[in-house]
Amino acid sequence: MTIKHLVGKASFQLVKFILFMTKISPLKLSYAICTFVAKVASGLKWKRKTIALNNLKIVFPELTEKERKSIFRESLRNMFKNYFEMAFIINGKYAAEKISEVASASGLEYLDNLIDREQGALLCSGHFGNFPLMIIWLAVRGYPVAAIYKEARNFPDDFFGNIMRKFNVTPLKFKSDASVTVAIIRALKEKKIVLIQNDQSHPDGIYVNFFNKSVPSPAGPALLAKRVGVPVIPAYIFRDKNNHHLITVLPEIPLQQEDDHEKFMLVNTQIQIDWIAQILEKYPTEWLWLHNRWKRAKTIYPPL
Repeated sequence: MTIKHLVGKASFQLVKFILFMTKISPLKLSYAICTFVAKVASGLKWKRKTIALNNLKIVFPELTEKERKSIFRESLRNMFKNYFEMAFIINGKYAAEKISEVASASGLEYLDNLIDREQGALLCSGHFGNFPLMIIWLAVRGYPVAAIYKEARNFPDDFFGNIMRKFNVTPLKFKSDASVTVAIIRALKEKKIVLIQNDQSHPDGIYVNFFNKSVPSPAGPALLAKRVGVPVIPAYIFRDKNNHHLITVLPEIPLQQEDDHEKFMLVNTQIQIDWIAQILEKYPTEWLWLHNRWKRAKTIYPPL
């Protein structure tokens, strides 16, 4: 049995444990558990912690090591809180009315306008806050949303897909780049609002400047928007000090037209990544620092 297989089995056992805990304990107790676990985990030595702190040093070189560790610890706590909150939803302890209450939103008029025009759109976001809650919240409020997901190893077949269907989110299962592209185009033509997160490293991505380093980013949002003729609408979610979630939907990011295809991809992907960078700097404790975002970095851009 390989290490990856063992990690996969352990991951699902952790999910089962969290689901069990949310059946027998109130949310406030779960939050206390998250605070304790984050404090312990942030003090241990492990691979993903090293990656996270290296990421933080790239984004915030001006901060002290203590300040970066504080951001990491708080981001871990928020991540664990997200897990427990989703477990409450999966367990059915949060009905539609309760889901509506745990978050509020601004900028919904941009989505309402899409529905009035009977047009699909790409909801461009990153791994900020409780993003699964954001898409479920929108679905509960009646928005025709779809989301891409990748089935985890050693999880029951279609585990995440079935959860999405339960809340009227159209699941778009990732099997390959080609198959998920077809699924996204179909959803867009069905007037769906499709969540796409393009803040992670992609082996076949287009290289853009992300915090003065050249890293590959998925060019899908720009290419799909042009191909299907749909707008790119940015959105994100963050947690306030009272554990209430705030969803922000912003005006469309207009595509910059270029005669050269490669330049079109580069310019528009860069614009979208610059937006991700702005939100990351504004809400650093909400981002997924554990992902090795800069592992494929090639060159260093000089500061502007």
